[in-house]
Amino acid sequence: MTADETATADPAPAAPTQRRGPGRPRAGSEDKHERILNEAVALFGARGFAGTSLAEVAQAADISKAGLLHHFSSKEQLFAKVLERRDRDMVATLLQDPDLDEDPWKLLDAFVRVVEHNAHHRSLVAIYTATAVAVLDAEHPAHSWITTHLSMTIERFERAFERGKANGLVRADAPSAVIARTVTALSDGLQLQWLCSTTAGTEAPELLRTGMVEEMRVYAEGLKQVYRA
Repeated sequence: MTADETATADPAPAAPTQRRGPGRPRAGSEDKHERILNEAVALFGARGFAGTSLAEVAQAADISKAGLLHHFSSKEQLFAKVLERRDRDMVATLLQDPDLDEDPWKLLDAFVRVVEHNAHHRSLVAIYTATAVAVLDAEHPAHSWITTHLSMTIERFERAFERGKANGLVRADAPSAVIARTVTALSDGLQLQWLCSTTAGTEAPELLRTGMVEEMRVYAEGLKQVYRA
């Protein structure tokens, strides 16, 4: 998969927000909090943070803006909850196998599949990357989420490599914490370069173009060659 191929994998731009159509649950027939969140996931995913307004989310959820603000105090807070939902869905679909925590090589392979999934959902990658500013502002609504997200990813990899040593799958001299941090950093860095190089009208040079999935896979295979027991 090339950067050009993955850049076109997103669906076409979303049509203007419309009122709830036939077949969609009536307003009030489901939990309002979840209904708002479901609509926000779809809109933020299609249009990004800057391109989505609270008024549009409220309209899609068949609720007033005041009603929306009763459940979520700001667009930033709603965005943070969308990110939490994104992580839960990702774990549920691609990282839920308990065997992954006992075998770091299986976990690495699953992580490559996560990157591959992301390469087909450019807007979701953009949403994640847009939270980078939150690491510099402890008051930002997404600060807690991104801190937890990074910590949990690193901790899971480190724990898997330590268990892999105990299970005879990983060499004893493998630096588990360093590997965990570099895998996480590489994934985030490749996504940033990929977004930069595939943005319309970009001035990014050719050297920033990355297939992302292939490069993550190369790194994973290299770790296996060096540290597999």
